[in-house]
Amino acid sequence: MNIKLPLTLLGLVAGSVSAADHISIHHMNFEEYGDKVKAGDNILSLEKNIGLDWTITAEFGYDTVSGASPAWVATTPSSGSHDQITQDAQDMTSEVIRAGYDPYRGNYEIRPVELEDTRYSASTNVTYRDKDRDEWTAGVNYSQEEDYKSMGANAKALFYTDSTKNRSFSVGGSILTDQTLAFQAYQNGGNAQAWEDIFTSSMEVGMSQVFTPNLYAIFTAYGGYKTGYLSNHYLTVLREVDVDGDGSIGDDEVFLGQDSRPDSRISGGVNLQTFYSINDSVVVRPRYKFFTDDWGVMSHQVGGKMSVKVTDWLTFAPGYFWYTQQGANFFIDPKAADPTFASTGYATSDIRLGDFNANTYELGASIKLSSKWRMNALAAYYEQSNGYASNWWAVGVTYDY
Repeated sequence: MNIKLPLTLLGLVAGSVSAADHISIHHMNFEEYGDKVKAGDNILSLEKNIGLDWTITAEFGYDTVSGASPAWVATTPSSGSHDQITQDAQDMTSEVIRAGYDPYRGNYEIRPVELEDTRYSASTNVTYRDKDRDEWTAGVNYSQEEDYKSMGANAKALFYTDSTKNRSFSVGGSILTDQTLAFQAYQNGGNAQAWEDIFTSSMEVGMSQVFTPNLYAIFTAYGGYKTGYLSNHYLTVLREVDVDGDGSIGDDEVFLGQDSRPDSRISGGVNLQTFYSINDSVVVRPRYKFFTDDWGVMSHQVGGKMSVKVTDWLTFAPGYFWYTQQGANFFIDPKAADPTFASTGYATSDIRLGDFNANTYELGASIKLSSKWRMNALAAYYEQSNGYASNWWAVGVTYDY
């Protein structure tokens, strides 16, 4: 169950990341409301500088995921002729994935489907700075869980335009070669499983500019291409199949189907991040991000964070982000008056691909315990207009050596 946790645990508060050699350990707890998914993320990070020219970082993670994911399920076992109706539907389209239930329109509801998994991950990056202090970074990463494997590589170059270092340009890219253990079409009385490939590539170009001693900004344009098995085999949809061929859909011609998405996805957007120092104690970091893809998804995010230095040893970082999204072309809300799809074609009832607005509220803190030890903490609450909500908190310590 490949779940991306909603934040990076390192650098939770502005100013908390040190250029010195350090080792840190963080734990994050994530929970969806409504007794859904719960996750725990544990990360050990190390950074070692070799002189002024080389920096090596490494990160090791152990995640646990449990709970339930909502999906359409049948509520009534089959009886009599309904077994044959289901078989006829399966003969007409491979999208019908289950038998053993009564295929009647009113016999479906959204119920939690239990899940449990663990993930192990590791990554490392090496950065080299040449005589002009331009930076060259390369890295690799790997993660594995019961039904998902991922291996990737990344590279980035940053160039300063002159000796003042007030402007820089960057270009970077990454690739991922993943495999997911996915359910296949209904076969021989059950749902077979097989490993499916997923390839992901991404690229970004950016420019940073120092405008004044108090104002700094980064502009980034990014794009991505993904291909392979992009459906979510944990999720289901409702399909209408005209089994009797009379040109209309009867109440007993509605069947469970598998979430089905295109096997490629092209995406891109822009990101604008600014940093403005009001005084020695307060820094504001507004941000805007735009995203679009060829599935019909389009989103805007606007918001920001503040870093408020209360004392020499205590810093707070409140934040707020507003997000709005236009859903995929093949999405139907499971709460819609008619949540059914045609017998074939792309189909998803995943609310993460739907239309919604969202709000995120964050509060972070960094505490300097001594000249060598720092502690970071963050708490956040996230809510969507479609009823989904979650919260997460994280805490960690860093030792500079």
